[in-house]
Amino acid sequence: MDTTLTKPFFCKIRGGIYRSYYPRLMASSYNQWLLLLITVLLLAGCKTVPIQDRNFAENGGFWEQDENMGFRLHRNAGASDAVIGTLYASGKNVLLNGDQVKVSAPVKNNSFVSSGMQSGARIEFKASDSTCSIRVDQFNSGKAYADTSSCLHDIETLHARILARNAVLQINVSQQQTDIMVLSGTIEVMTRVDTGQFVAVRADQKITVTPNAIGQPHALAPDEIWQRMRWREDFQLYKTVVDWRKVVAGVAIVALVAVAILFGKGRGGGGHGSGFPRHR
Repeated sequence: MDTTLTKPFFCKIRGGIYRSYYPRLMASSYNQWLLLLITVLLLAGCKTVPIQDRNFAENGGFWEQDENMGFRLHRNAGASDAVIGTLYASGKNVLLNGDQVKVSAPVKNNSFVSSGMQSGARIEFKASDSTCSIRVDQFNSGKAYADTSSCLHDIETLHARILARNAVLQINVSQQQTDIMVLSGTIEVMTRVDTGQFVAVRADQKITVTPNAIGQPHALAPDEIWQRMRWREDFQLYKTVVDWRKVVAGVAIVALVAVAILFGKGRGGGGHGSGFPRHR
């Protein structure tokens, strides 16, 4: 059984605990020291591990992007400061609203995500109901891979507007055109200059959109699909988890030490209140 679970709370508070409580605990009782020790064990259980199944996320779906691209995310019925997902970074040049992301960070509504050279990113969206809608804009160059799950994705590139729900697709945007490949489900594609006319694109099909025209879908062979997706293998994504086996083992050791200390105090301080009567 896998005993490593994502627990961002413990891992996020690591620095704050040391800064806020360590000076006071220096002059505290041994009970507080035990509490600190247990907390340290919890934090020591935090570790960074690779995301193993890149083709799976929770019900909210996910989005992956290649190097040298950026876009802005908007989620319907959400406040501007509402957290809509988690960003996982690969490489040193992943920015969230201009700030570098080293491993992961929460993504708020209306955020701008960019990845520079030799860097990539993944966003796992929070689960929601079928009324969910995510709008992606300012997507002007680069490659992206999306699993929309049940959430409607309204994606705008330089040339195209894409509507997708319950679909998996890949998008490649250059200065001249937008290429869309559908891996599962059905999507609707239209040009940005004429959103009244759309073309339905189904699984294992590809379509190309230029600034003023939209092509016709055509089928892709499995080998061609695989070749077009190989860019995802160029970067590794990680997440922070808690290894509960390590935590439980550490807590057990702390408990044994605490029992030993308490037993020793009881024997040392209770000589006059228990045991055999003393002779005068």
